[in-house]
Amino acid sequence: MRAVIDQDAVRSPAADAAAAAVDGDEIVAWGRGLIAARSENPGGTEDEAAGVAAEILTGLDVSSEVVRGEGERPSLVATTGAGQGSSLAWNGHLDTVPAGSADTWSQPPFAGALVDGRLVGRGACDMKGAIAAALGAAAGLRRAGVALAGSLTFHLAADEELAGVHGTQVLRDRGLLTQDAAVIGEPTGLTLALAERGGAWITATSFGQAAHGSQPHRGVNAITSMARFLLRLPEGLPDQEHSLCGRASVNAALIEGGSAPNVVPDRCTVDIDRRIIPGETDRDAVLAPFRALVDDLRSDHPEVDITVQIREWTDAAEAPADSRVATLARGALAAETGSPPPDTGFTGITDARFYINDAQIPAIIWGPGSLSVAHTADEWVGVDDLVTAARAYARLFVAFCGAA
Repeated sequence: MRAVIDQDAVRSPAADAAAAAVDGDEIVAWGRGLIAARSENPGGTEDEAAGVAAEILTGLDVSSEVVRGEGERPSLVATTGAGQGSSLAWNGHLDTVPAGSADTWSQPPFAGALVDGRLVGRGACDMKGAIAAALGAAAGLRRAGVALAGSLTFHLAADEELAGVHGTQVLRDRGLLTQDAAVIGEPTGLTLALAERGGAWITATSFGQAAHGSQPHRGVNAITSMARFLLRLPEGLPDQEHSLCGRASVNAALIEGGSAPNVVPDRCTVDIDRRIIPGETDRDAVLAPFRALVDDLRSDHPEVDITVQIREWTDAAEAPADSRVATLARGALAAETGSPPPDTGFTGITDARFYINDAQIPAIIWGPGSLSVAHTADEWVGVDDLVTAARAYARLFVAFCGAA
């Protein structure tokens, strides 16, 4: 389908004024403050980061509410606008992956250093910088005196890095995903991601027979059997490709096996990350090729005894390319850069699925920064990209919700 672009609504006097009122220095300061508020997941909570965001919102005369589920993790919900028109949600997650060893960073991971036009720190790209940009867009509206006729709701969620069960899923369960459309500000380089891959976390367990390490021929080495299986993992992928998300992928992520260095290991367990593409919904169909691979291995190595089962499943998601939020987003970025963003797919899993699949709300994944530097040492986002994102967000907010 040819991408539809709405240029007129995003170039209204109100949208122009809001975009022009965005303050880059303000966005950088807010981004640094959010980065300094550690919220590693696992290993911490989002309370400090939620507090920083709530203080920013208070300064914008926007009240916020902390929503906690059974895990007591905080998500922040804040709404502005008269509520007399279209409603839009902007979703960003407050948690980050752990920083890892500080000696792998050239800058302190929670300092929010500015280096050559880049904001550096854990969460700079994924995705505290985007949160600062979205809040900066709201500040631009306020500074320009633009009030929204509809409503804009910020969902600043906990726990996205570990599947969102204590964050956006809680908002879903509380009936808070009711908006007409949603933007998820994950790092897409401001391309417009309309689909995302899902995931099947598969546990493979290899069984062997223990023996004395000096007499390995008397046992069956479970690690060796698993190695044979892992080397052929790509054979378990389907021969199909999604127009936006590409092909499915597989990655052996965690391994555990053996009991002592002088014992033939009788068990080995591997956690496998199998990313699924939109259209893959049958769990048995995902597992079947791996089970067939085990059977094939046994034809040459009858000692191989491996079971595979899905431990956790996350659906892929896809939104329509011609939704109103998508057409306006294309126009908003074109107004700032001169050209609309290309339609793409997102290789990772995001909270967009809660809006698209569960709440039946059209959603786009659209934010500054590159996924290629997320979760890395010296994670960064360009300051110019943050400002461009904020100005485009401001245009989208006005165009979608309307000016009072």
